[in-house]
Amino acid sequence: MPLIRLLRALSDGIVRIERILLMLLVCAVVSLVLLNVGFRLFQITLAWADELAVLAMAWSGFVGASLMLRARIDPAVRLLHEALGPAGVRALRVSVALLASAFGLILIWLNWIWFNPLGLYAAGFDISTFEGATFNFIYSGKTPVLVWPVFWFYLIMPWFALTLTIHALTNLAEDLGLIPARDLAHELTPSEGDAIPESAR
Repeated sequence: MPLIRLLRALSDGIVRIERILLMLLVCAVVSLVLLNVGFRLFQITLAWADELAVLAMAWSGFVGASLMLRARIDPAVRLLHEALGPAGVRALRVSVALLASAFGLILIWLNWIWFNPLGLYAAGFDISTFEGATFNFIYSGKTPVLVWPVFWFYLIMPWFALTLTIHALTNLAEDLGLIPARDLAHELTPSEGDAIPESAR
């Protein structure tokens, strides 16, 4: 089915983006924390670095959760898998994929209501008019330290909702046998050849 293949290609593209984005975010968190620790040796606190580290950590949590769902390395009750047998496990995986897809679609709808782009357009992109008409203050909020518009950081939510839905639907298509399954968990796990040598441990 062309549509299913397109969904799989879209999911694979998102996985590539998420892997790079997750590495950059983790690197940013570590760098910002180490920067602040270094400056605190001289009795200097970089409040903006703390704030950026927290925001980057929050983003990495959403990006990582989406990637984990697609790779099927999210938390699972393995004892239940062993008790159900192959047919039961397949039914369970289909159920999980269906629930995740439904959750993603609901999250997309909630984000649409939250960001309310049509209401913002109707207000002529005037924030005061938009807030007066909707009592939605998402676009006027500022970060405490850097005083940046906080809605830019909230954009991780619609991104997460979209990627989660695409990944969940792809997993569902694999579980139903519509497309071949991809062992993404194995691709994300270092192989024995990539293991840390004993001398370096």
